[in-house]
Amino acid sequence: MADHTSSVSQARKTRGRSKQRIAALENRLAALESKLRQHEAGQDVLDKSLDSSNVLSGTDGSGRFPPSLPLTQLFKRFTLWQQETLTKPLDIIRFSPFTLEAPEMRVIELYFCDVCEELPFLKTHWLLNRLERTSRANVAGVSDAWWQGLAHAIIASVMHIKTVNSSFRDVAIYSWTFFRNAYAVLPELIIQGDNLGAAQAVMAMAMFMRLSADSRTTAHLVSMAIRMQLLVGLHIETISESILSTDEEENRARLFWAAYMLDMEMSLNTGHPPVHANQNIAVALPDHSRLGDGNQRDTVFRFRSELARIQQRVSTLLTTPNEPYILDLESELEAWSLRLPLEIRPNWPDDPRSFRTDQAMDVSVAMLHFAYYNSLSTACWESSSQAIESLERRTSRHKSVARAAARATISTLSRFPTHTFAELWKALYYPVSASIVLLAVVCKEPAHSQAPDDLALLSWFVRYLDRLVRDEGCDLRKMRDGISAFEKVAAHAVNTARRNSNEPVDPALWPIGQASGQTGRDVATLLTCTTYHPMHVAQSFMGNLLNRDTCNAKRLAELLGLSWDESGYGPFVPELLMPATYGFAFASNGQA
Repeated sequence: MADHTSSVSQARKTRGRSKQRIAALENRLAALESKLRQHEAGQDVLDKSLDSSNVLSGTDGSGRFPPSLPLTQLFKRFTLWQQETLTKPLDIIRFSPFTLEAPEMRVIELYFCDVCEELPFLKTHWLLNRLERTSRANVAGVSDAWWQGLAHAIIASVMHIKTVNSSFRDVAIYSWTFFRNAYAVLPELIIQGDNLGAAQAVMAMAMFMRLSADSRTTAHLVSMAIRMQLLVGLHIETISESILSTDEEENRARLFWAAYMLDMEMSLNTGHPPVHANQNIAVALPDHSRLGDGNQRDTVFRFRSELARIQQRVSTLLTTPNEPYILDLESELEAWSLRLPLEIRPNWPDDPRSFRTDQAMDVSVAMLHFAYYNSLSTACWESSSQAIESLERRTSRHKSVARAAARATISTLSRFPTHTFAELWKALYYPVSASIVLLAVVCKEPAHSQAPDDLALLSWFVRYLDRLVRDEGCDLRKMRDGISAFEKVAAHAVNTARRNSNEPVDPALWPIGQASGQTGRDVATLLTCTTYHPMHVAQSFMGNLLNRDTCNAKRLAELLGLSWDESGYGPFVPELLMPATYGFAFASNGQA
């Protein structure tokens, strides 16, 4: 009897498991049927959409794509996935610990002013208050992504500009790690679009990338930051009642004008059209008396904004040179310089040896002077390169101004306040451009009375770079060797002119295999008759952004025996300033 009871119980258990298996199979069949129905519905939609298209037709003229076309096959693959998977929100790729902790916050607090020394795009007091509130998970009305992007980009910049040159490579690995975290939120910031914080974060990324040699990515980030600002409406005069606070009003003004300056600087220095194409800016110039910090840098910020307005008009000369317009711009630039306070006014130095070591300028002042001299040089270069007999006197005067601006630029370098590698790099575009100007005018007129002084300035620049390499640990060997080649060609031109006057020539100054004098003549023709402006050549030598003079720059490098890097960077770029050195690149092509 017990055996019979056991058998019945076992049979019931077996039937129970069978029912479970049947139920499971029914569920699987139902799910499969649902997917097939989705596929059929999707196929119907696809067929109808393709049938209704009269733009593309199949081989039979029916308007239907053959079933074997990739589009149809791709759609079939999509329908096998759950709709929830296809519409899953994007996620951030985290390259390292993402949460900022006390040490990182302290770094921002201590050194943020140094990051904004040249372009104060954020109000310091506002940022410090924001740091105090970061312990809260969510700040009302503010997305966390923009703060992560902003803070990580600032920390990356601090590490770059505060690292001793001898340890630059070792520390740069960590600064690029922070920047990668900032860059990781960029897609989310783009989707946010009209968020002021997103525009601030992308601007901070552009400021960091400007410390590298990747001028192409810098241009992308600057353009993106400006577009975000336009979406926020920073270019529109705001009504005071619509602003939440004084801090926000000041932040909007700082961000707009800092980005505007970068836009005009890049446009003038590369020949690319500015993002701010409209010259009628509705936003008032920054009032340094109202800017919160109230120091000399705020005064410089105001005058740099004014200069940027003029630079926008100067950049148009590169495509449409006009003699009366050039004279007007020269007068406007001179009037601007006379409005500057005496302590920050450009004084046109022409001998870097005349300054004492304790006469260093503030970075913001030095960059202001560089931008001013370069604006004048650009305004005059186009006219000075046109040998029009009826304008010979005017042409000579323009050439004289361009020459004086180049000499003042190199002399100002002796007062640049820091030799930190990354921060110095962004300033070296100007003296490199000035060196190309002097190379051009010396090779074109080697017998000119000022040619020996121009040659002396080139020699000083070579020694300056050599000292940075030897004593400061800056990886500027390629630039030093390149400027040395400039000096040798210019020296040979000057000495050839002396030889024609029965004066002795020093063969040690000749470039190897280039003692015939033809190199100097070729350089003069290239730079004075073909090149738009030497600054464009300097940008090509020191970056990877194509411009109208990139071909001329490569031709000049060929004449001087300088090699062009296969990665697309110019002959002056050290490996330490290439983002790919620190993994900021895609494995497919090795470039960022």
